[in-house]
Amino acid sequence: MSERSATPSELVQSIPGGETVHGALYKYGLGILFAANVFGAGSVYILADTGANFAFSLLWVLPLAFLIDIALHDMSARLAVDDEPLADYIVETLPVGGTALVVSISLMSALWAVSNYAVAGAALAWLVPGIDNVLVGIVLAAGTGIAIVQLKVYDRVEAAIAAAVFAVFGSYGLLLVGLDVPWQSVAAGLQPALQSDIGYLTAVIALLGTTVYWPNFFIQSSIKPTKEWTDIWRYRQDNAVGIATTLTIGSFVMIVSAVTLSEGEMTLTGPGVPLADILGHGALVVFMLAAFLASITSATGTLFGAGFMVPQSLGRDTVFGDVAFRRTVVGLIAASGVVALLMLVYTGFGPVEMAIIMPAVNGAIGLPVTVFALIGAVNKFYDVEWYENAAFLAAGLVLLVGSLLTVQSLYETIVNIL
Repeated sequence: MSERSATPSELVQSIPGGETVHGALYKYGLGILFAANVFGAGSVYILADTGANFAFSLLWVLPLAFLIDIALHDMSARLAVDDEPLADYIVETLPVGGTALVVSISLMSALWAVSNYAVAGAALAWLVPGIDNVLVGIVLAAGTGIAIVQLKVYDRVEAAIAAAVFAVFGSYGLLLVGLDVPWQSVAAGLQPALQSDIGYLTAVIALLGTTVYWPNFFIQSSIKPTKEWTDIWRYRQDNAVGIATTLTIGSFVMIVSAVTLSEGEMTLTGPGVPLADILGHGALVVFMLAAFLASITSATGTLFGAGFMVPQSLGRDTVFGDVAFRRTVVGLIAASGVVALLMLVYTGFGPVEMAIIMPAVNGAIGLPVTVFALIGAVNKFYDVEWYENAAFLAAGLVLLVGSLLTVQSLYETIVNIL
């Protein structure tokens, strides 16, 4: 009789420190996955653009996003504990049009993948001398995403994405080394302040839209069969680590950009070029590598939400990595790569323009729909205290009003680019 092959968990635990690594990934891997989804191409360039144009004055939005994200993740965590996927709730609540709504917003989430694969392809073409064509880079980037999905085993996916995210985290930490940061101005930027200028308000909503990431709520509400957590505090702990990681990475990018960049249109290498004058050419390479890693992890992880949503909207019970999940994600990765190629060839969009516009579209439409669906679902399955509902509704109204304020500006921006 042949010997049984060791499982990934057993292999990890067989090496020094392996059990600790595996335990950490089990405890915080979902939060790291959420951080990877948030911190993609859109976040990199939106944060850099905000830092360049508004310096430190919008740093206060990141703690606000943290609080909103915590509230929304708490709702989806409650659904996860009872194994009540959010997509199922929407379809059951809207017997006419519910399936179409879920499928529509799941396809909308693929716009994130479109922009991320465009940036990943451009970054790869810049990084690898033999790849001088962005279109070839997009194909290779999409292939990398498909390979991540085909790992199938959730622990492996968590480990791969966690490694990439920490590489990004370390990269941006390195960018701060040697910079003369005015920390008093940084502290002043953490004090909330609103201005009536439409550009300022649009920047606020863009930051919220790129950091409060609605596909993560669909993923979390569907993850019970995989994680098997029955204690909501396990989810809360995991969420806090993931969101805090995102907040820290985001503050690094915004601070570095405020110190090194001047106002103007953002380019692919823009956030890294000024740093090369300070730290040498290696800083630019570090930035491009970080942009590539962030784009790959975000593009792939974001579509995990659709991997749950599409089968669930069609009445199928789905778990992470099953056939329906993988077919949906792989199909959307391929479609996203094709759309990215077509947009680059036939429209005025470049990779950076896509990275900034696509998250804004999702923030204006998909995010408010998801937030109010979460509020309805958590009230259906739980006895929610009045003060909790007040906090949930406040978060929802902030995002809804912000979306309404920026729709016209977003439309005009897209038309001008086209």
